[in-house]
Amino acid sequence: MEMHQVRYFLSMARLLNFTRAADECNVTQPSLTRAVQKLEDELGGALFRRERSRTHLTDLGRLMLPHLERTFEAAEAAKQLAKNVGKAVVARLVLGIDASLETDTFDVILGELGKGLPGFELTLTSGTSAALLEAAMNGDLDLLIVELPDAAPDRLERWLLYNHVYHMVVRADHPLAMRPPTSLAAARDEAWIDYDGGNCARLRAAAASLGFEPVVRHRASDLAHVKRLVVAGLGSAFMPRPRDDDRLRSIRFPDADVTGEVVLGAVAGRKRSIAADAFVRASRARSWAAGSAE
Repeated sequence: MEMHQVRYFLSMARLLNFTRAADECNVTQPSLTRAVQKLEDELGGALFRRERSRTHLTDLGRLMLPHLERTFEAAEAAKQLAKNVGKAVVARLVLGIDASLETDTFDVILGELGKGLPGFELTLTSGTSAALLEAAMNGDLDLLIVELPDAAPDRLERWLLYNHVYHMVVRADHPLAMRPPTSLAAARDEAWIDYDGGNCARLRAAAASLGFEPVVRHRASDLAHVKRLVVAGLGSAFMPRPRDDDRLRSIRFPDADVTGEVVLGAVAGRKRSIAADAFVRASRARSWAAGSAE
């Protein structure tokens, strides 16, 4: 499989027109057609269903599309990094990440940029999604990774990374951890810990559908403090499942299926630095769901 074949396929998948795709890729239509046919031969089946007036992706084409998109993004990211090898430039990146998000994929990408991007200088900050969005709009962040709020700013350009699921997080010896219930209603008498006003809003909405109001007794502005309060036995938290910790247990309720979209964001219209562009490309080339604590 050659990368120009993948590029032609992605153009066709978007435009669904051989003539327009050839123009976009700056090749003749026969050349594009031959490249797509060769890719089909290598993959063992037709990628497009050709009709007189319209062209559609086949089942195989739809199946291969996300994989080939990631393959192309990864190749482009590698090319961009290679162009910067040996350049005596400072590649600065100011990046914010929601403190409640824990994913190995983030760590891997930072490691890759550190090794492959000369002059890489990272300023990393964390906080709530609301605080990071405000900082980005004010020009204090190049990029941010947050749970997308219900009312996201119009100027926020975003790329979906994965969806995370909210759990009840309790101390390991909590009675509900011994025999996990099947309904959030079993936790109606629980004391809850609020993380800077965000997580308990989702808890209240889920509890309201089951006919009760959760008792929010404690509050913390730092996720590490939330975990500390849970471990101390002061209550439970409603949050994305944290990384493995022998002191904690996570319970997911079928009748409180609360999820959030985790996105990589930037302010639309602002020119991205070399480092920010490399991070965007590397992030879009990877599957984040596999590296998240779900």
